[in-house]
Amino acid sequence: MLQVLRKAEMLLLTVVLKADRHLGTGGRYRPPAPIAVRVASRPLRSAAVLALPLAALGGMAFGAFTDGRRFLQVVLLGAGLMLFFALCLRLERLTQLHYERVGYDPAARLPAHRPRPGGLGRAFAQLCRGWGVLSVVFWSVERAKGTPISWLFSGVSMGLVLLGVTAVGYLVERKRQRARPSGS
Repeated sequence: MLQVLRKAEMLLLTVVLKADRHLGTGGRYRPPAPIAVRVASRPLRSAAVLALPLAALGGMAFGAFTDGRRFLQVVLLGAGLMLFFALCLRLERLTQLHYERVGYDPAARLPAHRPRPGGLGRAFAQLCRGWGVLSVVFWSVERAKGTPISWLFSGVSMGLVLLGVTAVGYLVERKRQRARPSGS
């Protein structure tokens, strides 16, 4: 049984490496980021961290925390997701080990884009995070009340609320800047 699993693992690794070459790496293998090595070196632990929130969201959506049969289905869904993620991470680690044996391209890494502090990208990311959190909280509260609302309605509603709050904050800041003397 163990030999069959190892042969299947090697077959999958061969498929992954062929796909990697087909997608255009062209013999240029760059070392992975440290976080990619760390996550791939512990596939079960990392897979559990990835699968747990997804299974919990599935459980909330299907009302599994009140029905025993649905709860068992969500637990099985979480276990299946964990095994799938663990397999993908194991293949990633085997790919990394293969490229370590073959050798990496000594070419310099592409420069990382670092947005300047207080830039537009950072403000947009903060706005998107706030919108996502507000949408999930609004949807969860309404579902707990028993009102069946859709994700689309929740997202649009919280987008409008966030747009209003941001506009009011902008107007208040603009008024504050106008009232400030120009010398200070």
